[in-house]
Amino acid sequence: MIINDNDKISSFQCFVLLVSVMIGIGIMFMPASVAKASEQNGWFVVVLGGILSFLVFLLIFRVTMINPDLTIIELLNKAFGKILGTVLSFIYVVYFVIFSAFETRLIAETAKEFLFTLTPNEVLIISFLFTCAYISRYGIEVIARMCEVLMPGIVLIIIVLSFFVYQRLDFSNLLPVLNIPFTKLIKGIGTTIFSFLGFEVFLFFMPYVRRKDKLIKSAFFGFLVTILLYEVIVIFATADFGSKVVQTMVWPTLNLFRDVTVLEIVIERPESIVVSLWMITTYTTEIIFLMTTGLILARIFNTKEHNFFVFIQLPFIYILSLIPQNIAETQKFMDYFSYFFAFFVVLLLPLITLITLLIKKKVKKYET
Repeated sequence: MIINDNDKISSFQCFVLLVSVMIGIGIMFMPASVAKASEQNGWFVVVLGGILSFLVFLLIFRVTMINPDLTIIELLNKAFGKILGTVLSFIYVVYFVIFSAFETRLIAETAKEFLFTLTPNEVLIISFLFTCAYISRYGIEVIARMCEVLMPGIVLIIIVLSFFVYQRLDFSNLLPVLNIPFTKLIKGIGTTIFSFLGFEVFLFFMPYVRRKDKLIKSAFFGFLVTILLYEVIVIFATADFGSKVVQTMVWPTLNLFRDVTVLEIVIERPESIVVSLWMITTYTTEIIFLMTTGLILARIFNTKEHNFFVFIQLPFIYILSLIPQNIAETQKFMDYFSYFFAFFVVLLLPLITLITLLIKKKVKKYET
């Protein structure tokens, strides 16, 4: 597939794409999930989870730099042959379709709870999917420009809201520090992994990156901003409510910001602003996932455009998003997804591919 220079993305666009794709549905539930696993030490496991995720991104960068003009689809074919490579490529399609289904179900549940209480989930899901698909049919450069506009504003608003929350915090709720068993810390790191997922889209974006030599720098700052944002929310939620109370909350991030007095002066239901902000972050993540799945299928079937494949995945996402009975079951499925499926697709498969390609390269060099 030939890529025009106009379709390529700059280093700053790589940075905003990374932040946009990582900050999605996880930000709303992370304080509760890390509090259940690591109590008041959630802030610590968020840092460790972010560092581990960045190390996995470095592995992905190493794999794709074997041939920067190719995606993981072509590299899988080179490593394992056409048939097995195609089968493994379809695993990535399944991965992003399931991931999109989680995003879709949770945003529908949130919208129904706080904004559209009388609207059926099915209508909200269909509306959300078609809105995202409309943008996803455009190229990566257009979507990156949209993220350039949206993401800085979202981060700025969260920082401003955090300033008003800061005045009522009790930081003694964060003590004592690291008083839990090591196994709980490990479990806590596992709960943060889902919130950092999304960076694996760069397994497919490398040919579109204009300055590949600066991608690590862009990724470093992308992870840094994401970690700091998660840290603010986890620390503030724990300091405000205490870890025991946070564990019982369904929407801890929303509860953190809904009582901001300055918002109550402006509008009657301040939580609607926070929900709207969160929907925008999830919206950008979903758009990137739909486009990525479309690009993968376009590579597999060797077509010039990915537009058709963006829409063909929507029925599958719709059906999968309706399988969980409620939010609690959706979160349970998300844990299984990140522990097992994401571990294989994001870490294990790229690592095996890298080792296989390096061995093949050495054998070929030895034979010549």
